[in-house]
Amino acid sequence: MREPKLLNRRWLAVGIGVKRWLLLLLFGLMISALGLALGMRDLYTSIQFPAFVYYLTLQFWPRWVRMIILCVLGITATSWAIVKLNRVMISALLPVASQRPDLVRTLWGRSRTKRGPRVVAVGGGHGLSTLLSGLKLYTDNITAIVGVADDGGSSGRLRREFGILPPGDIRRCLAALAEAEPLMTKLFEHRFSGGEGLEGHSFGNLFITALTEVTGSFDEAIREANRVLAVRGQIVPATLDDVVLWAELEGVGGAPGEHISGESQIAKGAAPIRRVYLQPADAAATRASINAIRDADLILVGPGSLYTSLLSTLMIGEIAQAIRSSNALRIYICNVATEPGETDHFGVQAHIQALLDHVGPGVFDLALANSNDRPTHRFAPEWQGRTSVVSLDVKNTALPIRTANVINLDNPLRHDPVKLARELMRLLESAGS
Repeated sequence: MREPKLLNRRWLAVGIGVKRWLLLLLFGLMISALGLALGMRDLYTSIQFPAFVYYLTLQFWPRWVRMIILCVLGITATSWAIVKLNRVMISALLPVASQRPDLVRTLWGRSRTKRGPRVVAVGGGHGLSTLLSGLKLYTDNITAIVGVADDGGSSGRLRREFGILPPGDIRRCLAALAEAEPLMTKLFEHRFSGGEGLEGHSFGNLFITALTEVTGSFDEAIREANRVLAVRGQIVPATLDDVVLWAELEGVGGAPGEHISGESQIAKGAAPIRRVYLQPADAAATRASINAIRDADLILVGPGSLYTSLLSTLMIGEIAQAIRSSNALRIYICNVATEPGETDHFGVQAHIQALLDHVGPGVFDLALANSNDRPTHRFAPEWQGRTSVVSLDVKNTALPIRTANVINLDNPLRHDPVKLARELMRLLESAGS
C-alpha cells in the first residue's frame, strides 16, 4: 500500500524534469482562461441572450459556486486528457503491454542516473560486462575502455579473416549497457550452433563486423552500435592498433622461460606466467579513452582475467599514466576466484603485486576484495579442483584493501553485479566525504 504514495512523491523529486512543465502548462491554461473570460464578459454585456442561457450558465447560483464547479470540471478534464494522452503515446512506442515501463519510476530513475558520477571501467571479458550491468543502476555517465588483444573463438576468426579488431569483449559490454528491448540484447548475444561458416559466431560479433565495413572504421562502427542499442554511457576500444599479447613464462630456477604469443594461448602454458607484454609496444591509446580517464570521478580496473584482460589493456599507450595522473578515486577490483593457467593459487596480495610489477606504483588508491569465501561447494562440476575463491591474505599489502561480500552465490566464479556496484558507490561516497 505504500508504493503508490512513494511513486506519487517521486513526481516531485528534484531534477525529474516534470514539475517545471506541469507548472508551465497550468500557467498557460490560466492565461488562456483569463483571456477567454475577458472576451466572454464583453460578449455577455453587449448581446441579449435567449432565456435558456440563464439556466445553461447556472446564473441561478451564486458566482462563487459557479466558479468552483467550473474550476473542478476544467482541472478534472485537463488531468484526464493528459493521462490518456500519455498512455496513448506510450502504447504507440511500446505496443506490448509487458514492456511498458512504470512512467513515474522510469522518470525518477533516469533523472537520478543522469546526474550520477562519471565512471571509467577498464578491462575486458565477462568481468567487465558484469561490472557494467551493476553500474548502470547508479549512473548513465559510464565509459568502458575495452581491451582488444583477444585472438580466440569467434573474435579471433573475424580478426584473422576480416582484419578488424576483436569485437567479442565490446559486444558483451554493449549488451550489458544497452537500453534496447530485451529481445535485441538476446539477439546480440546469440551464438550460432550450426551452419557452414556461422557455427561458433555470435550475432553481435557479425553485426559489429558488418558495421565496420559499412562505416569504414572499427571506431565509427562502435559509436554507431552505441547509438543503435541506446547504450548508457559509451564503450570505446583501448586502442585502434592491431596488438598481440605475449607472455614470458617462469623458467627453471627463476630464469626467463618460454615466450607464448596470443591471448588465447597464454593460459595453456606449462609454467606460471612471469610477465606479459604487447607487440607493438608503442600502441597508442584512443583519445576518447584518455579524455574519459581525465574527466572521471571514479576509475575501476577489473574484475577480469589478470594478465589477458586487465594488464593487456593497462599497458596500452598512455592509459596507466593517465590513471596515475587522475584525481579520481582509483580502485582495483580483485577477482573472486582464481583462473586456471593465469592465477592458480593467487591470493589478493599476489594479484596486486602482479599489477604493480607491470604498471608501477601510483595507479591505484585501494583494492576491493571479496570477503565471502564459503560458496566453493557451488562451483560447477567442471570447475571443481581447478579453481578456488581468492584468499584474503591482506597483511602487508602494497595497497589498502577494502573487503565486502560481493560474490555471486549462484555462480561463485563471478561477482554479483548489484552487490559490487553498491559497494563501489559506498566507497566513492565515503571518499568524497
